[in-house]
Amino acid sequence: MKKYIAKFWRGNPQSLKGGYETTREIEARTIRSAEKKARGYENGCIYGSMTLLEVKEKNEEGGEE
Repeated sequence: MKKYIAKFWRGNPQSLKGGYETTREIEARTIRSAEKKARGYENGCIYGSMTLLEVKEKNEEGGEE
């Protein structure tokens, strides 16, 4: 399993800027599978909104590639 970083825009109407960027770490075999899991986070958002911005593979040092 590889590790991926999914970046989202988390919309919050109570925030001054209307929201903020947030990331989630996802374990998956392929980037397509990671995107599918990220869409699950996006669709499971209860309050406000969450929009997927990008999914990248995480490198060995812990950062994004």
